[in-house]
Amino acid sequence: MTELTDRYLFAATRSLPASQRDDLSRDLAERVADTIEARIDSGASTPETAERDALVELGHPASLAATYSDRPLMLIGPRYFLIWKRLLLFLESFVPATVAAATALGLVIAGGGWEVIGSSIGIGITVAVHLAFWTTLVFALIERYGTGTDVDETLGWTPEQLPQLPELRRPHRRMDLIATLVWLAIAAGFLVWQQFGIVWADGERTSVPLLAPDLWSFWLPYLLALIALEAAFAVWIYRSDWNWANALVNVALNAAFAIPVVWLFVEGRLFSPEFLAVVEPLLDSDAEWVLSVLFVAGVVAFSAWDAVDGIVKAARGGGRGTLDFPGNRSPRRTEL
Repeated sequence: MTELTDRYLFAATRSLPASQRDDLSRDLAERVADTIEARIDSGASTPETAERDALVELGHPASLAATYSDRPLMLIGPRYFLIWKRLLLFLESFVPATVAAATALGLVIAGGGWEVIGSSIGIGITVAVHLAFWTTLVFALIERYGTGTDVDETLGWTPEQLPQLPELRRPHRRMDLIATLVWLAIAAGFLVWQQFGIVWADGERTSVPLLAPDLWSFWLPYLLALIALEAAFAVWIYRSDWNWANALVNVALNAAFAIPVVWLFVEGRLFSPEFLAVVEPLLDSDAEWVLSVLFVAGVVAFSAWDAVDGIVKAARGGGRGTLDFPGNRSPRRTEL
């Protein structure tokens, strides 16, 4: 059995409950082997092409898995289920978010306040519901009145489209890296954007910076450099995985963030005087004290959690997360 067959078995069984995967994988492996042998014996394929031809003959792995697991792919009928699912997931992945963002931008330009957030979310949800309804309706009509086109032909499926086998060590580390880099980019963008004002007063956005402008003399460039180091460290973790040395570097990076931020806040140098002048009249002394405690506790808790998370990952020999649920961390490497 080659990697191509392994990828086919993985694609066919990955959406099934864990209790069914082994049995189905064995059955499919036997069926693939029998099909390969039959094609060679009949002269329908050469030994070099028999495996690929056998997988094409068996068809799309998701369709084949559905016939084994008593889970029919039904919209109105099974013929167009996979095409409908692929299109719907594609549209829902970006259309609602794009419409919501465009709506939010238009409302902000028109002078909207915090209500922009609620309005944008509501419009995004509405668009998502309409997309699901109208897409499903179109496919229901196609199912009822369309021709009997073969699903594999419609999907244009070939064995080359099979997913790569997951890495035994870190099955989701690329997703971790992308998520980390996106959030770091957002954080860096926020540090720059806040300087131009993010405060709404009397329903209008004002040019009041959140952080004190004199921090640009050192501390804000320091935080931007720290974000760059965090991005480089994330790439390093992606390439090398967690170990004790990386865990100690992670602790140092978190300390390098938390200590200056808490110190600047306690010294009253973190937020700009203009921002405090807008906010303080809206708060009494008790509210200010509670918010101050929550801010310091939040910074310390976030940094401590991330540092401890890295230590736990290193202690477990690497992996995606610290919680024990399927897919959250990979098994330790087994030495032969």
